[in-house]
Formats: sequence, C-alpha cells, structure tokens
Amino acid sequence: MVFVAALVLCSCGKPALEKTSAVPPVPVEVVAVESRDVPVEMKAIGAVEPVSTVQLKSKVQGEILDVHFADGAQVKSGELLFSIDPRPFQAALKRAEANLSIARFAADNATEQAERYTSLIKSGVASKEQTSKILSTAEAEKSGFAARQADVDEARLSIEWSEVRSPISGRAGAALLKAGNIVRPNVDTLTVINQMQPIYVVFSLPENSLADVRQWMNEGKPAVSAFDPESGKLLGTGELTFVDNKVDRASGMITFKATFPNADESLWPGQFVDVTVKLAEEKSAAVIPATAVMEGQRGAQVFVVKGDTAELRKVSVGRAFDGLTVIKDGLQPGDLVITTGQLRVAPGGKVAVKSPAAGSGRK
Repeated sequence: MVFVAALVLCSCGKPALEKTSAVPPVPVEVVAVESRDVPVEMKAIGAVEPVSTVQLKSKVQGEILDVHFADGAQVKSGELLFSIDPRPFQAALKRAEANLSIARFAADNATEQAERYTSLIKSGVASKEQTSKILSTAEAEKSGFAARQADVDEARLSIEWSEVRSPISGRAGAALLKAGNIVRPNVDTLTVINQMQPIYVVFSLPENSLADVRQWMNEGKPAVSAFDPESGKLLGTGELTFVDNKVDRASGMITFKATFPNADESLWPGQFVDVTVKLAEEKSAAVIPATAVMEGQRGAQVFVVKGDTAELRKVSVGRAFDGLTVIKDGLQPGDLVITTGQLRVAPGGKVAVKSPAAGSGRK
C-alpha cells in the first residue's frame, strides 16, 4: 500500500503532457460585392417564323413557258416569276372584242329606234304598246353590250394573269413546276415565298409573367434578343410586338411574338433560338458570383471575410444572370465574399485569402 501511494504522489507531482495543435487557416478566394445596373430579363426558347408566307398559285390554266428566278432566290414584290402561254387568252380577247363590236352596233341601233318612237308617241302617231316594246329592246341591247364589255375585261385580265408575279418581297423556295408543265388554276402551287425582313420569333412564357410583361409593354416595347443555342452568338435584336389573347390551359403558357429587322437574314424560318426579353433595369443592385451562395437550413447564405476570419451570413437573393446573383439584403458593396474553398470553412474560422478582391470579373 505504501508503494502504491508513493507512485500516486510521484505522478501528481509531474505536469500532464498536453498536445495542442493549432488549426491552419483555410485557403480561399474572395471577391468584392459590386453595385451595378442589372437587367430585368426573362428567358425562353423560341422558333423563327416568317411574317408572311405565300403559296404562289396561278389564276389561269395553261402551259408554263418560262421560270424567271433561281431556286431559293430573293424576290421583290411585283417581280415576274412564271410566264404562262398567253396565246389562248389573246385569241379569247379578239373574240370578245369582235362580239363587243356587234353588241355596240345593236345597242346603238336599238337606242336610235327608241328615241324615234319616243318622238312619235308624243305626236300621237305610234302606239304605246309598240313604243314600249322598242324601249325594252333598247334596254336589252344595252345590257348585252355591257356583258360583252365584261367578256373583254375578263380576257384582258387572263392575259395579265398569264404573268405570275410575286405578291410580296421575300425569299422563294424551289420552283415546283418547271417550263413545259400545265398548271391548273388555284390548285397547283408554283413556289412558296417567305417574307424574311422583318421576321417573327415566337416563344412562350408562364402565365404568371403576363402582368409584368404587359406593364412594361405599356411603357414601351421591351427589347428581345435571339441567340444561337449552340454557340451563344447574338443573332439579332428586336421588339416585343404581340401577346396572344389566351393562355394555353394544357401547358399554362402564353405565346408572344417579337419582330426582328433581320437585315442580314441571320434568323431563318423554322430555326430554334434562345430568347431573352429585357423588360427593364434594376439600378445599383448588389451582385456577387453565383458560386458564393450556399443553401443551408436557414436558406441562402455566404461567407464574408473580416480580416482573417470567415463570418457566415444569411442573405436574401434575387435574380440570377450571367453567372451572377443579385443580393437583396445581407450584403453591402465592398464586402468580401468567399467564392472558392467555402466548403472547408467553419463559421468564425481562420482563412487565408489566395487572391486579392478583384470583383466578379464581369462587366
């Protein structure tokens, strides 16, 4: 017992060996909160549609003599595209003009007789019955003359229609009937013409966006940009010009149309594009890279660097755009937020900044 007590007393006389190892600071990258004007935008997928599409058809029947455009060519309104053999219509015109001459002679003769009998009945020489018959004949001959004049006008119109011209300016497709074919009136399609300048981009947005869009349309036409889905290249900028008058109940979406000048024809009918609708700008908004925002039990939060210490701060976020996030509350311009390495950082922990605050790097 004495030996054990001595060991205890001996051990109490020696200080305990404590190993204290300080936790090294976590290397992080930071950026400063920026203040900038942020566009209020909506994004969608759109399809390019021509403002006008014409299926060109002939109004007369006949043999096509010539095609005056190359397949896929740009054509102008009134430009001659197809020539149909006019000879049958020219012959019909001569026949109609001959019948018109006969009808004119008959009408003039009947009018003279009617005038003569009108004078005779005033003198009491001619009977009322005979005079009435002569007057009726004169009116009938006048009507016959008018009918023959209509035949002449129709024949001339057929000759005019033997030249098929473009009703709009646009880009023609392939000629579906070539020289030598017989075209049927209002049946056979000769070619299809799409108006390319201007052109529509059609897209849909959720119905809950309608109020915002209509509000900004009352103040001016919102700008709409179209981008290539693969390369992200800007294909054109236009204006929002049409809102459909109903919501698609199956999808809960509403259709919009934007009109683009399309001077260089970057937009092509049937093409799919990424659409951005710019409604307005939010002035002097606080923005940070989206990578700085973390989702926790309390919602969105970020690490803010104070000296060499990381502070976990709850924030209220707004829209995201181009890799940036708008911060509505919780940060001020100039605050340093961690963008890389925050998963290893503990609230109140030490950090070592690897690079100086250089902003978001986006202008």
